Amino acid sequence: MTTPLTFKLRMAMGVLALMGLLVAVYLAIFEIGYLFRPDFAGEIVCPNQGCETVNRSSYVTMFGLPVAVYGVLGYLAILVVDLGWMTRREMVTLSGGNKRRAEAGALRRGLARVRVSHVLLGLTGFGFVVSLFLTYLELFRIRAICTWCMVSASLMTVLFGLAVAGLLSERRRAA
Repeated sequence: MTTPLTFKLRMAMGVLALMGLLVAVYLAIFEIGYLFRPDFAGEIVCPNQGCETVNRSSYVTMFGLPVAVYGVLGYLAILVVDLGWMTRREMVTLSGGNKRRAEAGALRRGLARVRVSHVLLGLTGFGFVVSLFLTYLELFRIRAICTWCMVSASLMTVLFGLAVAGLLSERRRAA
């Protein structure tokens, strides 16, 4: 069930997911350049040297891919689900005519089975846990802080908080 608060929370989530996507793409470009060309001379723009240390460490890859690529995929998934919800809402609201209303009703019944708030909570919750793990690696294994990584972790934390707030808002409305 959509509430005005849920709508505002989802709009904020879309903006934050886009910001996270941009950060992750920037880091991925740097990490991919370094991994495929070890003599890569490009430097990451960062207020401290921690970004270089973190992004050239042995922890830059997991399961054969740079960590930032997973960030790109994660933020992209959140953005697609969030925008898909907005598009679904518009499709159902803007449909006109008897045939279109019937199709919109079928669409609404089919899509209503999937709770967007649960999908967003799962995606952002997973991203939050991964961000905690990566922050642990930075602090206790690599012993350097990457500002861009902290921005990404902060964005994911806020996204997770907004997903929880959206779910609680929907539950309160349904009760």
